[in-house]
Amino acid sequence: MSSANIVTATFDMSRNATAAVDWFLNQAIDRDAVSVRVAGAGEQLRPPRAGDNRRADLTWSVSVDLSRTRLDKRIVVETMKREGGRV
Repeated sequence: MSSANIVTATFDMSRNATAAVDWFLNQAIDRDAVSVRVAGAGEQLRPPRAGDNRRADLTWSVSVDLSRTRLDKRIVVETMKREGGRV
């Protein structure tokens, strides 16, 4: 898999990341095509854990593997931005 096939955006709030993930999953794409990771200041990205959605100090990262979807890259980028992400 090439990194050119991955679109990643960062979100400051969990609700915005969740909105992006929900939109992608509502498009009936492979659930495994969407990945969510979190990181605090100075930390490595990791899978989310219980309670992370209540922490304001985390940055959320949402990635979509274009090779596993039928979505155009432009649509994915626009959606990430519309939901408050930085691509």
